[in-house]
Amino acid sequence: MNLLNLVSFLKKNLLFISIILIAILPRFIFLNSVPNAINEDELHYVIDAKSFFLTGKDTLGQVTPIDVLFFKSPKSGGLQAELQYFLEIPVFGLMGFSLFNLVLPNVLLGILSVVLIYLITLRLFNKNTAILAGLVAAMNPWLIFISRTTYEAGPATLFFLCTFYILLVTKKWRILLAIPFALLAFYSYIGTKLLFLPFMFISISYAYLYVSKKKYLKQYFLVFIFCVFLTGFFLLALRQYDVSRAAEIILPNNPEITKQTILLREAAMQSPITYLFDNKISVYLSVLIKNVFNAFSPVYLFVSASYFFMTGGHGLFYYIDSIFLVIGLGLLFLRNRKLFITFIVILLIGILPSVLHNPNGSGTFPPHIALIIPFFIILIGVGIEGVLKIFKNKKYLYAFFICLGFLYFIAFLNFSYFYFFKFPLQEATFEAQGRVLSKYISLYDKDVPISVFSARPKFTYREFIFYTNAYNNETMDMVNKSLREEKFVFNNISFVPCDYMGLKDIETLIISDVSCSKTFNSKKLNIVQFKDSGSRYSIFNDSICSNFKLSQFISKLSLSSFNIEDLSAKNFCETFIISY
Repeated sequence: MNLLNLVSFLKKNLLFISIILIAILPRFIFLNSVPNAINEDELHYVIDAKSFFLTGKDTLGQVTPIDVLFFKSPKSGGLQAELQYFLEIPVFGLMGFSLFNLVLPNVLLGILSVVLIYLITLRLFNKNTAILAGLVAAMNPWLIFISRTTYEAGPATLFFLCTFYILLVTKKWRILLAIPFALLAFYSYIGTKLLFLPFMFISISYAYLYVSKKKYLKQYFLVFIFCVFLTGFFLLALRQYDVSRAAEIILPNNPEITKQTILLREAAMQSPITYLFDNKISVYLSVLIKNVFNAFSPVYLFVSASYFFMTGGHGLFYYIDSIFLVIGLGLLFLRNRKLFITFIVILLIGILPSVLHNPNGSGTFPPHIALIIPFFIILIGVGIEGVLKIFKNKKYLYAFFICLGFLYFIAFLNFSYFYFFKFPLQEATFEAQGRVLSKYISLYDKDVPISVFSARPKFTYREFIFYTNAYNNETMDMVNKSLREEKFVFNNISFVPCDYMGLKDIETLIISDVSCSKTFNSKKLNIVQFKDSGSRYSIFNDSICSNFKLSQFISKLSLSSFNIEDLSAKNFCETFIISY
């Protein structure tokens, strides 16, 4: 490609390139600081992924990567999605543990999700709508949040969109190209396995009936049969390995449904119609209906989501998105009834994991509704494009577009402020006390004996291994042995349960989870939670941080403070270690 062709290409695709650049910035900036910790779900994968790279097996020496493809997960944690291991194996194997490396695969996939939303919108509508949907996707709070984590909903969203797009654009035998992407979608997330077959059925049906005009039935049938066999094989594999999360799917015989039925009957006067109105079926249907309304709740979507998502401090979308979503739905209904019905069915399919998961009928879980987010974004793009078409006068059109851009920019700044400057201080799914603890321990020479009392010693031990990047060729046998035998020791550092009675020398460095209620006759320092400086770990017999001027509470934190591993001993102690 010569220079003139390059310039022509850039001019032609300037807006599309701008969308990608806008998507890159909020997904990469401060990536080693926010989120400021690894959480329990993410920790399931990391050490086993590194062990796969170094040894060919998981940390317990029982499972190979090939076994994972056959739905046999490492026993070090619960049943997890399969694909995430393969995303992390090369990253951790070649570059080691860090928060940046942890989320790097999902960040890249998150950017590709924005591209897919643009391409699908372009295929279904027009370039203007695609550009608008792409811009909305690039700045969407949920897509930014999920791409900066290793939650499986991110890759699942991408590969479901890939499969849908391939079905929209391929003809003849190229339709079978959807199969590998469908396979990746199925491997991406346990939660979305529930909606896999319905989603594939409606996607294939739309492509066959309205894209290919009832041609290539054989090819579409082969794709769907593959999906049926894949799902069937998964169900058989679960039975074979005696590992199943099927109990998480609520059915009328669920214990919580039974409990609610009994409570309702006890709260009513006894009559012949009591059992007609208060029974498992009626309660079950009521719970499902509540879950449907919860999933589509405007408050949940646009105002404050849940404790999982930024502690409920922000919606999955911006306020202004709600207006254009409603307009987009209306316009699609008027312009293309068949596509409208397809979108509605996909949206209903997309909430199945949430609807069939919560037996209380209260709240929802954002990853379980992840698949509806991109289709909402497309509808928002349709709504914005429809409003812009109203303006025939270019001056009014430009004025409105500038005002609209300004409103979105303010909304994006508000989200960014909450995410980067408030979210790291909250106590929720991401808590950095384990990171602070690991940094503190790393200040000492490896020959110094250290005892760490923890309510969850295995979890604390695994956090330490991750944050200190302590799993390598030299240490893998020691770490794997500790995990197999559940004696969590690394060099002279012992992670023990609260009721451990084998401590021989109380003059050595002792760190205790406050829930263990350990006290020793020495000056105490503290590792605290950020929001209120409440103690999380007590430190006894410190010989490093007590040499510095320590505060009585956490204060003056900045984003640079969360480059914890790079802080000097003085800066670290004076920032994160408290004396009171």
